[in-house]
Amino acid sequence: MSTPTLSALAATEWRHAPRRAVVLGAVAGPIMIALTHLVLPLFPERVIDFMRRGFVLADLAGVLVLNDLMAVYFLAFFIGLAGSLGVVLMAREEHRLEILLAKPIRPGDFVAARCVPALAGALLVGVATAVACGLAVAVHPEIGDSVSPAGTLGAGLFLTALALVLVAGLQLLFVRMRDPFLGLLVACFVWLLTSIPSAVLLYRPDVYQGRAGLADAIVMSSLLWHDTTTTWLGPLALVFALPLAWFLVRAAGIVLARHDAM
Repeated sequence: MSTPTLSALAATEWRHAPRRAVVLGAVAGPIMIALTHLVLPLFPERVIDFMRRGFVLADLAGVLVLNDLMAVYFLAFFIGLAGSLGVVLMAREEHRLEILLAKPIRPGDFVAARCVPALAGALLVGVATAVACGLAVAVHPEIGDSVSPAGTLGAGLFLTALALVLVAGLQLLFVRMRDPFLGLLVACFVWLLTSIPSAVLLYRPDVYQGRAGLADAIVMSSLLWHDTTTTWLGPLALVFALPLAWFLVRAAGIVLARHDAM
């Protein structure tokens, strides 16, 4: 019996992967962006001013876009995570992993092929929501000019790239774990670690006093402080994230092949 190629395996996994979560995410993202731009400006001025000052933003545009970017990051990460949990963890819990690996398929190719729908789903949802963010800024010019549509799109693409790398990197842990619930907890903890620095800026801004470079590196709102740079940095980050995510997925396959964690 011949061993199927990785491309054939990936194509098969893509054809049979559930589409509902990806479609719902791609639709929900733009809806969330539209609702943010409709509802958030109606909040009391003191609430908007609190967010503007806390995240060091220039105007209402910055406040709106920051909320938009949180939607991009949340949807891209958790849509990717939903598919990623099913690569090895769910199959192991359901006692199907032994049967799947008994087929003439290399473990590394097995993991990579099954990760394709998860990563593709995260990419599609993230890009769709990021495009909606840019369009929302373009059609809502009266909110301010501290951020541009191109910079907003770039920031969304940057966070999509981050979500892709995190989802792929988590597979290195998932191939050694047995409990999907524990995997979900670990993934949520990783996501929170990347979000906490922004909350620290809001409630303990003194932590970043004299450390502008640190804030630029780890605070989400820094994407809006450098709108011109984000215009090109976001697409570039996404270009580099794709091979990096693939490398991490292949590394997870090597871990599964070398360690019998079933």
